[in-house]
Amino acid sequence: MEGDPSPRDERRRALLDGQRDMSLAQTLRGVHVALSPATSTIYLVTGSAGHHVDGQGVTPMLLPAMSVDTLLGFTITPGMPCDDTRFATAIAHCAGRPVQWDEARIRDLMRGEPAVFQFVPYAMNVISVPIRTQRRRFGALTLRWAPPRATGDETVEYLIIAAERLGLELERLAGQGARMEPPPAPVFIPETVDEPWGPASSTGFLYRFQRLATGLTSATTVRDVLATALTEVVRPFGGRSMALCLTERGRLRVAGSAGFSRSELRGLDGLVLTGRSPEADATVGLRMLFHPSATDLHRAYPGLDRYDDDRCAWLFLPLIADGHAAGCCVLAAERPGVLHDADLSALMIMMGQVGQSLQRARAYEREHLIARSMQHGLLPRTLPHLPEIVSTARYLPADVGAEVGGDWYDMIRLPGDRVGLVIGDVEGHSLEAGGTMGQLRSAVRAYATEGHDPAEVLVRSNRLLSALDTNHFATCCCLWLDLATGTATLASAGHPVPVLTDAEGRSLSCEVQVGPPLGVDAESDYVQTECALTPGSVVALFTDGLLDLSHRDVDTGLARLSATLTGGRHEDLEILADRLVGETGSAALRDDDLALLLVRYDGHSESPYGRVAQVFVQRRDLRHVGRLRHYVQDLLPGWGLAGLQDELELLLTEVVTNALVHADSDVDVRLREYPDHLRVEVRDSDPRPPLLVADLGPGDTGDADAESGRGMLIVDALASSWGSSPAGRGKTTWFELGVPQRG
Repeated sequence: MEGDPSPRDERRRALLDGQRDMSLAQTLRGVHVALSPATSTIYLVTGSAGHHVDGQGVTPMLLPAMSVDTLLGFTITPGMPCDDTRFATAIAHCAGRPVQWDEARIRDLMRGEPAVFQFVPYAMNVISVPIRTQRRRFGALTLRWAPPRATGDETVEYLIIAAERLGLELERLAGQGARMEPPPAPVFIPETVDEPWGPASSTGFLYRFQRLATGLTSATTVRDVLATALTEVVRPFGGRSMALCLTERGRLRVAGSAGFSRSELRGLDGLVLTGRSPEADATVGLRMLFHPSATDLHRAYPGLDRYDDDRCAWLFLPLIADGHAAGCCVLAAERPGVLHDADLSALMIMMGQVGQSLQRARAYEREHLIARSMQHGLLPRTLPHLPEIVSTARYLPADVGAEVGGDWYDMIRLPGDRVGLVIGDVEGHSLEAGGTMGQLRSAVRAYATEGHDPAEVLVRSNRLLSALDTNHFATCCCLWLDLATGTATLASAGHPVPVLTDAEGRSLSCEVQVGPPLGVDAESDYVQTECALTPGSVVALFTDGLLDLSHRDVDTGLARLSATLTGGRHEDLEILADRLVGETGSAALRDDDLALLLVRYDGHSESPYGRVAQVFVQRRDLRHVGRLRHYVQDLLPGWGLAGLQDELELLLTEVVTNALVHADSDVDVRLREYPDHLRVEVRDSDPRPPLLVADLGPGDTGDADAESGRGMLIVDALASSWGSSPAGRGKTTWFELGVPQRG
């Protein structure tokens, strides 16, 4: 292939790399013998071009390239960002000067960063000097003494001279083509030149085991386990691609992969273990299979329809978990030649840890999926469609585990041309809290549709929750809106009062007497309050998660919410809701669930415009798309919008078909007329946003997602604006068409 190095170039580069390693080893041994530290390590900066002194080509990490094989060698710091001032190595590299830290300084570091303690659980002192020249900087040389030892200026001067000499030698070798990229795992060399050295050393194995154990301890998802295995197991052994598979009902299922093509994964996922294949032989026969090339692999397994890359060696390793074969790992590696027994033993021990963590992560993800599905199933599938109001909702769970939260919202049609808005929060995160939330939501809905006012609904719900003896209390706020007059009647049981603004963005004053939470005292009474909404008013009902109380106080959160509502009073409600939710930060920073019910009251319009239409399409009923076109043909002339018929039919067909095919749910279609535009909302039960694909890659034959993307490209081209936002259990995909001048 054009651009690939020739065998001669590879041999020359390998020779230069060998000279680089000898230079590193000579420097390390020299300083180690002269100064007798506990550990001696050279860190190189990632990026084969090096790190230029002028700041160009900045690369992010310093990784250990070589260390002396000592009793404490496996405890060296595994790497750090170049600008991480917690570490003397990073400071020396960036500042270009020696750094000395005594025992007290290191103890201060550990108190501020407890995670560092696992690498330095003993008392020590450190000296780090930069490895650089006038033109380039390569990393740092770091020595640690344990127990701490007094080091004078002559020690630092000696290290500076050694590092400067090494920097000049590395610059010379780099100029000839030697690579300066640190290896996936550091090489541990013996203390004396008489002993042979290579990648397989006892300290090297300890270092890898420690790194793997640290990574897997914090891995909670399959993706986490896969990333850790790639970094700490596969790449140090020369691996390029990996697939982790677990057994399930006599078949192999791909739990995670990296580097394999879709066709290879399709042939692997669902593989029956009773047939003859390398994966089945490794799993069922508990055998480690090694084939130095794809040719050798296909010779052993005629008819195998995958793994054709002859540049790789192929390994099939059983995954052992809980004392039985849990699956296998398929590994494609740069041809490593002969793997020694020590390498194979270390590889199998590490893959056993990976297999155990993989099973745990998959169980966690399944539990998480069940919990989230249960919680989303308790939320409204969609919100009622009413001409007098525009509404949307958001729900985001906290990213704190697989447990179910108790936040919920609801919108209820009420007798007498009214609508009920409800928001609530059951205390705690557990399946019991989620079950209590479902019972409470059903009770509030039942009492409301019987015709009770907000205060009476809370009184009855409080008695019910107290009688359930759940050990959970809940907050709840109910707001009944008279659609004809704009009168809002609301009451609260320990819940934050809704934020209300008028059409000009001014806050509407509504003195609400907040009663105790539900379930605290069965005899509690609740008082309701009335206030008047005018057309254009916005009502925001929310739970504590929207205020982000872990990072700000209540007043600050409410001020931010009011300011956002005021600033966005003329915006589309979907966009405004996205902004409100986005201001709380990422899920990784949010430790509480978030629910938001956002409503704009438009009132009864006196103009001939403002008409609304709704169509419900049942799940998988693709033939209804044709009937939907006929519906549009009958509807638009009566609205005076016959000129939009062609574009609307095309756009509606694409979005509704996309929802039916990919969401596999019922679809709610809403059309709302405005004086200058027509808005269409398509709601389904799939939270994934529609895919927008601009082009297919070379050789890509397309798939369902690509077809979906091409459909959304039509929407993007013809609609005056469009978007997609989570709503209820799924999402709302909306688009708008400008209305031409009407007589």
